[in-house]
This record gives sequence, C-alpha cells and structure tokens, in this order.
Amino acid sequence: MNNSVAAADLNLSKRRAALCLTTLAWAVLVFYLSTEKFGSDFSQRLVGQALTLLHINVSPRAVHILDTLLRKFAHLTEYGILALFVYGSFAQEQPFRWKLRQAVGCIGIVGLYSLTDEFHQRFVPGRHASLLDCGIDVAGAAIALIIIFEARRLFRLASD
Repeated sequence: MNNSVAAADLNLSKRRAALCLTTLAWAVLVFYLSTEKFGSDFSQRLVGQALTLLHINVSPRAVHILDTLLRKFAHLTEYGILALFVYGSFAQEQPFRWKLRQAVGCIGIVGLYSLTDEFHQRFVPGRHASLLDCGIDVAGAAIALIIIFEARRLFRLASD
C-alpha cells in the first residue's frame, strides 16, 4: 500500500471516528431534550415570548396550536439531523456515496432510537410516550436522507 492510500485511509478513519462521536453526542442531546426541563411548559413559554417580541396577540388556543407545531417540527429536525450523522458514520468511502440499503438501515436505527426515547419519556414527570412522535421522528430521518440524495443528484446533473 503506498503512502497516499494509507494517508487517505487514515483521514477517512479519523472522519468516521469524529462522525461517530458527533452522532453519540447528538443522541445524548436528543435524550436530554426529552427531560422534564424541556416539556410543554418550556416550549409554550418560548412561543409566548416569541409572540410578545413580535407584538402579536393570539388566543390561548392559538398558542397551544403553535406550541404543538413547534414541538413536532423539533422532532422532525432533531431526528433528521440524527439520521444524517448515522448515515455519515457508516460511510465506507469518501466522498459518501448514496446507498439505499444504508439509508434504510439508518432510518431503522433512528426509528429504534426514537422508540427508546419515547419509552424513557414514560417515566419522566410531565412527559408522555407517543407512537405518533416516533412516526414523526422516522419521517424526519427519511426526509433528511431524501434531501441529501436529491441534493447530490441535482449537483451531479448541474456539473454535467
């Protein structure tokens, strides 16, 4: 093996190790965000403060709806990011090539993690477990990976 191949392999190994650590850190953050501290009271305060800052007055029902939308969008986003980290952690070469089987596996891993997180919430005061949230989490993972696939495809078309 020549030196340039060995150096490329070492760089890929370092990049994968960094991605694995980042993935683990993000998973811990997701778990932490499922604690009582970041429950509905917290997000309702955020929505209320944002509306006050924008000088918008809405009914308590509208605040509740906005809070629910914010929380569901947060699920999509945090699990979409987790899926991207997981996908990158499993990449075997650089640049990361799109592999449907790998993407589906990553979505499965994220879905299983989502189930463990919802199970955790069963035991957190002020929180509850929701299979709907798991579905939203899996959708976020799938959407993130589809966006990456489409972006790579579009960039490839643009460069041709």
